Amino acid sequence: MVRYNDTARAYPATRTIVDLFEDQVAATPDAEAVRMGDHVLRYRDLDDRANQVAAALSGLGVAPGCPVVVAMRHSPDVLCVIYGILKAGGAFVPVDPAIPAARLARIVADIEAVGGQRAVLCADERHALAAPPSTRVVSIGSAFWGAAPVRAARPAVVVAPSDLAYMIFTSGSTGVPKGVMIEHRQLVNYAWWARDMYTDGERTTWPLFSSLAFDLTITTLFVPLISGGRVVVYPEVPGERASAVFRVFEEGVADVVKLTPAHLTMVKDLPLAATHIRRLIVGGEDFKTALARDVTAAFDRPVELVNEYGPTEATVGCMIHRFDARSDTGASVPIGVPAANAWIFVLDDAGRPTPVGVVGEMYIGGDGLARGYANRPDLTAERFVTLPDPRVRDGQGAPVRLYRTGDMARWTPDGQLQFLGRADQQVKLAGHRIELGEIEARLLEHPAVASGVVTTLGTMAARRAASRRFCTRCGLASEFPGVSYDVEGVCNLCRAYDTYAAKAEAYFKTPDDLAAIVAEIKGTATGRYDCLVLFSGGKDSTFMLLKLCELGLRPLAWSLDNGFLSEEAKENIRRIVTQLGVDHVWGSTPHMNEIFVDSLRQFSNVCNGCFKTIYTLATNLALELGITHVFTGLSRGQFFETRLTAEVFDRDDFSPERIDDLVLEARKAYHAREDAVSCHLAVDVLRGDGVLDQIQFVDFFRYWSAPLDEMYAYIESHSAWRRPSDTGRSTNCLINDVGIFLHKKQRQFHNYSLPYSWDVRLGQKTREEAMEELDDAIDEARVREIMAEIGYVEPTGTEEPVDRLVAYFVPSADVTTADLQRHLAETLPAYMVPGALVPLDALPLTANGKVDLTALPEPGRATAPQLPTTPDAAADDGAPRDATEEALAAIWAQLLQVERVGRTDEFFALGGHSLLAIRAISRIKDALGVAVPLKVMFAKPTVASLAEHIRGQAG
Repeated sequence: MVRYNDTARAYPATRTIVDLFEDQVAATPDAEAVRMGDHVLRYRDLDDRANQVAAALSGLGVAPGCPVVVAMRHSPDVLCVIYGILKAGGAFVPVDPAIPAARLARIVADIEAVGGQRAVLCADERHALAAPPSTRVVSIGSAFWGAAPVRAARPAVVVAPSDLAYMIFTSGSTGVPKGVMIEHRQLVNYAWWARDMYTDGERTTWPLFSSLAFDLTITTLFVPLISGGRVVVYPEVPGERASAVFRVFEEGVADVVKLTPAHLTMVKDLPLAATHIRRLIVGGEDFKTALARDVTAAFDRPVELVNEYGPTEATVGCMIHRFDARSDTGASVPIGVPAANAWIFVLDDAGRPTPVGVVGEMYIGGDGLARGYANRPDLTAERFVTLPDPRVRDGQGAPVRLYRTGDMARWTPDGQLQFLGRADQQVKLAGHRIELGEIEARLLEHPAVASGVVTTLGTMAARRAASRRFCTRCGLASEFPGVSYDVEGVCNLCRAYDTYAAKAEAYFKTPDDLAAIVAEIKGTATGRYDCLVLFSGGKDSTFMLLKLCELGLRPLAWSLDNGFLSEEAKENIRRIVTQLGVDHVWGSTPHMNEIFVDSLRQFSNVCNGCFKTIYTLATNLALELGITHVFTGLSRGQFFETRLTAEVFDRDDFSPERIDDLVLEARKAYHAREDAVSCHLAVDVLRGDGVLDQIQFVDFFRYWSAPLDEMYAYIESHSAWRRPSDTGRSTNCLINDVGIFLHKKQRQFHNYSLPYSWDVRLGQKTREEAMEELDDAIDEARVREIMAEIGYVEPTGTEEPVDRLVAYFVPSADVTTADLQRHLAETLPAYMVPGALVPLDALPLTANGKVDLTALPEPGRATAPQLPTTPDAAADDGAPRDATEEALAAIWAQLLQVERVGRTDEFFALGGHSLLAIRAISRIKDALGVAVPLKVMFAKPTVASLAEHIRGQAG
């Protein structure tokens, strides 16, 4: 503990950040300080303009300790204003120019309490009119600067190191934003250390592109300009604000870039080696090792990646770690060792240091600690605590002031600190630190909301992983989207099924009904074969073929050789058809690998592509041979996965025959969809009404209930079938392990979990049998060999679930989610407005009465794909109208984790952000072969408008 915190370093503690800047002005007055396009300010120019601002503010009474709000777009002017505020003795308070009026009013109220007078706001001409009425506004524009530069002296004001330098307002857990107060001494300590760490004593170029209201930006505002470097300003483009980072890397003139991991993920596929960038400082959120490795490889030359950790309360950064690809092998890049004059402690609940390797809460001390929170003495006392110096054994040390971070961490034996997440309700999302309690407080202010809770998908996933459960009736696991459990541990799907079980039973028929169909087939068949049987060689299709032969049919057995059937499965097929004396045909296509890749990209499994191939090839063969009936071996659980939902049974016009009509309509839509199968196989005959009306598909297990143990007993006693030992229990197909592996990785649940749970509900398996069948070990090395063999490359950026804010609420009156989003946007910045709002009848509670976050349903995720409610449902005005719109809607639905996307839905309104837009662009290129620039995604955010653009490109 002591050796980790031996961090004392000399710095100009008796001086202010303005003193350091003016030293550089005197040393290099004609050097370039700020550039935006062709607009350049030398150090002398920047100093003169800052003095001009300072004089104007002093005339308004701004003095040491007075906060001044800055609401300006990125430009050279904003640097003049910030340095001018500091020269006048004031403290700058950066806010987003697009801040909601109600939130700005709260901030102004806190500022006035600190400064003791009416707040002053510096704004560019565009945002000056939006200032609260109580503020005194200084409009910064051409009128302010005048026609010619003004040589003004710095106001004769004495600024002390203990005076306030800036305030940054962060999200507050009580529903009120809190202003962190940083003094000059703390800022000088950090900036001096960062200068030594990042400039190597040279003139360096830094880009200003991140939000001024984000404390990560503090580094770029000061470090270059106290070390003789320059700042290149990247203005926001209306509607494309997040894209500024692309211009930074495309222009490539910067030497040092400070950014978040989310920024880095967005740009890692750009040609990084062509830039001048030599150092990346990463902060604001957890920095994954995989991302660091990808970026290092993309540069293809030495580049330094630095992980800088620090809450706003500790002045930007207080820990540092330089990434080393050889030694950094954990999931996350370590946050490293303390910065100059910073102390970092990991303490237990009693405030005692934890041993190396033991998890505790992180506390920070030293010269970087903030003064506290503006106008919040209670919160300051809660978070800034005085404890015996942890560096002295047995708690005998003199009292020291420490900040409780709420972050969990542990020391490693080599003195590195590992960040392990939050201990409270605070989260970091896309670089922003957010108190979920603040969003909840705003949500509950709406008169139509009785109760609510806000969380993130990542938080939900982590909690579910830590408290994995299984339905006590069907065994469905808690990671399945939308699953919840009642007090008896029974899942919501089981409880829902109880309400329509009688109707579902009416859908299923009996062996006598099947015998009637067989008699009809035998009475009308005129060719060599009565029917075609889709025979995979698995237990279900073997049972079906045996029974159909017993009933006297003359089947043609048809199997797809997809290139990955196990040898033992093939032997089963050969033995069974020989035993029964039936003819057998192998179907195949040389395009299976392309079909597998397409299926993995769209569905994270291989089954969808394989099934469509089977139906396409088999239907064409049946037509060629004049066969009118095709028997399938879908299990009863698969019926409920693919076609039978609660909505089907809740219809006023419910009847088994009506379901048959819906199934036929869904089958026609299924074959009309553009995909790899339609590109490579003869699907035209399946797209008209005639063929699917001529050929009747008969689902054998709709007529025959066959519990698993009875099925095994029957086929083992009536045939030469043997359970394959060279595949998993779920399949005869070796490539299916690829689908299982990727589905669990990309969608976080087993792709057979839903149909198997239905098999349990329907009495086809026991709970234990279903859970055992889902518990196969996957050989990852073999999976990756197969992926390479078929040419599948995992999409970048999709290895982890998309994280976003989700609000759950119980309405007390009629209210739409759009109404609630508008209500939240009135007081919260855009990054704090949840992308999904989910109404519930009641919030799920734990046994002790707290909200059970693990039981909350995932937003917009249906428990099963739904059939059209009417034959012409696809023609609804809100539905996609052509293949391009359908492809875009499918991509958006998967990325945004929503059930359905309409042609007029906006990508960003559904919870999308710039990082997801990059993923969308990549998938659009894969699916449609069109490269869509990011700016087009922002300019044409609806499915319809983007599809129009894509059609224009293709034409």
